[in-house]
Amino acid sequence: MSYYLVASLPPLALGDTPPWTPSEFLFHCQGALTPEQHRELSLIIEDRAAEALSPFAQWWHHLDTQIRNQLARFRAGRLHVEARPYQRMHSGYDVAVEQGVSDALSRSQPLEREQALDRCRWEALDERILANPFGFEVVLAYAIRLNLLDRWTELTDEKGLERIETFITENAETSLELQRLGGA
Repeated sequence: MSYYLVASLPPLALGDTPPWTPSEFLFHCQGALTPEQHRELSLIIEDRAAEALSPFAQWWHHLDTQIRNQLARFRAGRLHVEARPYQRMHSGYDVAVEQGVSDALSRSQPLEREQALDRCRWEALDERILANPFGFEVVLAYAIRLNLLDRWTELTDEKGLERIETFITENAETSLELQRLGGA
């Protein structure tokens, strides 16, 4: 992999508009990566890190699972249900991430919680790539960050209203169908 690729990546910060979509980034990396690296990058972009082979991808999968497990325990506690069915196995345990998620979940507003969770993810990525600032892990971390930023660009008022309208329409149709069948 070329040091030029890593050196040429525009800086990213939470809240910024990403310079590319994740799929555009994958396209831009063609030719600069080996076929195996390109496949790893593709799996990361597609949120399929569990299928990837690199130590970084496996680390990310386990870290993300740790975060999701903590979120499941939090939600289960609020709903007074057992969390165990929603827990997934993972290796490793990051105390800083556990504390970051706890801090995020202490926020009163859902938007603030989501932002704090992504800051926690971002900081974990920062820590991981410190040892080799021009390695392939930097490219994978960049892709994860693009995914995070891309998700935030999708969270607009317009798209939220579209989702609400779709939800209402689908539920109204389901309700009418149940009434027609004599179910509700």
